Amino acid sequence: MFTRLSALYRWTSVLVAVSALGAVASPVAFQAFPNNSTHSSVAVAQAIANVATNVGVVYDPIGQTNDIQIYNFSALVYTGFINVGLTLDRIRHGDWISTESNDGGFFNFTSGELPNIPRMGNNYYMEFVVWPSLDIPNGTYDPSIKAFGTVAFPGPMRLLIGLGGEVYFTGDHYGSGLQKNAYYVTPPPAPGTFQITNISRETNNLRITWQTVGGTTNRVQAVTGTSGNYPNNFSNLSPIIVPNGGDLTSTNYLDMGAATNFPARYYRVRVGP
Repeated sequence: MFTRLSALYRWTSVLVAVSALGAVASPVAFQAFPNNSTHSSVAVAQAIANVATNVGVVYDPIGQTNDIQIYNFSALVYTGFINVGLTLDRIRHGDWISTESNDGGFFNFTSGELPNIPRMGNNYYMEFVVWPSLDIPNGTYDPSIKAFGTVAFPGPMRLLIGLGGEVYFTGDHYGSGLQKNAYYVTPPPAPGTFQITNISRETNNLRITWQTVGGTTNRVQAVTGTSGNYPNNFSNLSPIIVPNGGDLTSTNYLDMGAATNFPARYYRVRVGP
């Protein structure tokens, strides 16, 4: 996503093109993953062996791929598509980024940290740096570039990989407070996360509440029908609604006078343009 090891993925090539202006290349050789109290090369090999070679696309909690957000010390530096396939290839080759000692190390959660990731016991997950400038055929990486034009190595992007092959991504390693949950690589997010969760009456009005992802464009749409039957020609009812942040969130819209409408009004929410 062709020879995968020599190809830079779409987002990587953009980062390198932007960051290379004025940068002096200083590649550093990969090392082998260490074995000590915080690292196990055997555990790394076991985990990555369970990750399919065709995964890498990052998904938000409702299954979208074009709105992944990266925060660097609370500053939003990127929103868009991310593919971590190159990092997964690095791990398959046993290549350790030795200048960031936590790379490949065991990751054990603190209370409330990345709550959407299942807790599987101590030393089940390992943490890996996601960095755009990887030259796997030549066994090097370049920590001198600036990811997204401004972000210094090692940056805020990390993978968490479980021994069973689960892969999660965070673009907010330094904790802006806006991303509570991890993004998904494999398994993908569960279906049904993006949905209308409640419609309640407030005098003559109806409040529509739904679960979505902050930073995305949402519109409530409606169509009229009778006795449970309605056409599919929904039209926009609400203005554009963009909830804050880049995490799973709940938002709502108040449809004025809708409780007294006849015929009945049926609702859906559209995410996107």
